[in-house]
Amino acid sequence: MRLSQMESGNGIILIVDPDCDAAQELSSILIDEGYEIEITEGLTQAAERLNAVRFDCIIIDIELTEMEGFKAVPILKAIDSKIQIIMTAAENTAELEAKVRKQDIFYYHIKSFDQKELIEAVRDVFKKIGKIKETRKMNTPPNILVVDDDPDFVVVMKPVLESKGYKVDAAYSRQVAMEKLQSFKPDLILLDIMMEKLTDGFNICYKLKHDPEMKNIPVLAVSAITEKTGFKFSPATDGEYFEADDYMTKPIKPSDLLERVEKLLKE
Repeated sequence: MRLSQMESGNGIILIVDPDCDAAQELSSILIDEGYEIEITEGLTQAAERLNAVRFDCIIIDIELTEMEGFKAVPILKAIDSKIQIIMTAAENTAELEAKVRKQDIFYYHIKSFDQKELIEAVRDVFKKIGKIKETRKMNTPPNILVVDDDPDFVVVMKPVLESKGYKVDAAYSRQVAMEKLQSFKPDLILLDIMMEKLTDGFNICYKLKHDPEMKNIPVLAVSAITEKTGFKFSPATDGEYFEADDYMTKPIKPSDLLERVEKLLKE
């Protein structure tokens, strides 16, 4: 069911949800946002529409009649490998979230949370695919916040970053970092994992990636966690616990750091 008629080139979203009332409510909000919407109740019809129409995004619920929504992701990706998928669920458990996040999805939204998070995720989809572009003001250097309780590390890294024209600020604790993030939004965060507490970096990253206004700030994690604890941390295997965008092990080579920073700022 097509719920709006818009000019070619605008975003087209397919909502797949057996809860008709919830689907209609969401579609009304997204239409007001300027998107073209179709609704289907199940996977079979969704697959048929995906074969017929080039959608930009699918918002699919976990509770489908044919199968659990996360199991449908590979099927939809087989039809269109570039489709961006947002998964929704009425309720969440750690086991369910682990299964969902193993899939190739863009965002996972719990319906009981603020719906603004879902709308922001949809906007992010279209930023990613280039239909809505954000540009930094001309001649404004990127701001980088270094969060690390080791002053020596900051002293070394600050001139390295400034040599490429970046504006650098520092926070030496979790509390100071969160206070600074309330007053300004950096373009990138260089984040230590172990500070006053071993979990400080994990806590900061979790709050960032679950805040609608800050979740798109790239986080480059840096740590000597393996050397100090023997714990072999890897974003590839432990990403569900620590959603950093990239990870480097201390000690860091300045050239490697600058390469990673530049890549993250361009994404």
